[in-house]
Amino acid sequence: MMKLSKWLTISSRGATRMTNSKPRLNADEISMNLNIELPDALFQKSALVASITVPNEAAVSEVISSIVYDNVEEAIETATGLTFAISVVKADEDGE
Repeated sequence: MMKLSKWLTISSRGATRMTNSKPRLNADEISMNLNIELPDALFQKSALVASITVPNEAAVSEVISSIVYDNVEEAIETATGLTFAISVVKADEDGE
């Protein structure tokens, strides 16, 4: 658990600043002490990482092994909880 103590200063114009120690105030400012507690889990963001390995034979074949599809789909579904589908569309003669 992260625990912070900060001072938030707000001017009558809406300008703000935050300091670690009690600030000196101008006539048009107020300040309040904020005690903030943040759980460590808030900072543990999972990153989506996928490893894709295309077998050598795919370079000379028109068919890419379904194992590649399945592995990528499974990795994304496991990481996100979403259903994911991959499809390959053959490029036209212009390469698009």
